[in-house]
Parts: sequence; structure tokens; C-alpha cells
Amino acid sequence: MNQKLTLSIEQSAIERGKRYAKQQGRSLSSMVEDFFVFLDLSEGKETDIPISSKLSSLVGIGSGTASEADYRAHLIAKNDA
Repeated sequence: MNQKLTLSIEQSAIERGKRYAKQQGRSLSSMVEDFFVFLDLSEGKETDIPISSKLSSLVGIGSGTASEADYRAHLIAKNDA
């Protein structure tokens, strides 16, 4: 169930938040909600920096094995392009 919440936040921070939310294709409310959920999930755990949903979607994309020869071949192909 959604419920309204009134916050007192500096106007410039609200504007930055709205711009960022728009760039992410999300609402500012959903981002604030995600932050609160993150606080609950990270309670009692050591965390460095919250990971954005965009970054989280990339986790595992580079998994697999690649040899040094594969990497060198990639660099050569990249330089030839």
C-alpha cells in the first residue's frame, strides 16, 4: 500500500534528484523508496557504496574465461578497427 510522505529537502537537491530520476526513466518517489529498502537490506552488513540498478544489471556480464591470448587478440582487433 502506497502512502504519502512529506519531506523537507533543499530545493537544489530536489531539482538534482528530479533530473537524475528523469535520466534514469524513474520517478523520484521510486528512487527514495528504493533507498529506504536498501537501508533495511544493508542493516547490520558492511556496505561501501549503494549500487545503482543499472550497474546491478551488469553483474555477471563479464563472467567466463578469457585467456591472455584472447585479450591480446581483442586489443589487436580493436586497434585495427
